[in-house]
Amino acid sequence: MGRLILTVNQARLFLLAAPLFVLLLPALTSSAAGPEAYLGWETCAPCHEKVTKEWQKDRHAQAFEDLKKSGQEELPNCIPCHSTGCGQPGGFIDKELTPELAGVQCEECHGPGRRHAAAPGKENIIGVPGIATCRRCHTASQDPGFDYGRKAKLVHSPH
Repeated sequence: MGRLILTVNQARLFLLAAPLFVLLLPALTSSAAGPEAYLGWETCAPCHEKVTKEWQKDRHAQAFEDLKKSGQEELPNCIPCHSTGCGQPGGFIDKELTPELAGVQCEECHGPGRRHAAAPGKENIIGVPGIATCRRCHTASQDPGFDYGRKAKLVHSPH
């Protein structure tokens, strides 16, 4: 294998540019996401404090941590159902780049929140997600006993 040899000037340029890239990365990823970007639960919390506190006690909030406990946090088939917006523009990428989107958060069910945060209103968010939203993860093979009618009553209800 060949060696990578840098001149002194190239090394200096790299050392100067690397921290700048790290600082700009969040801005680059969020602007690339466009108007449908995911923001994370902490953006929702100030206006939806009660619901947020209830959610924090819910198993959905701990979904990514459950993956970690079982050593499955790197499995591509598991990550989408244990994170928010995975595979969508502005959604979860991985625990290092988008830690704010780990776990099943508000926007996984109610849709990306950038427009709603900028102009709060029912027209900018999915108010009551239907069974299809839940069935993306609660499939017959993954969750054979899933009862939408019973479980929907537990969402946003005190536990």
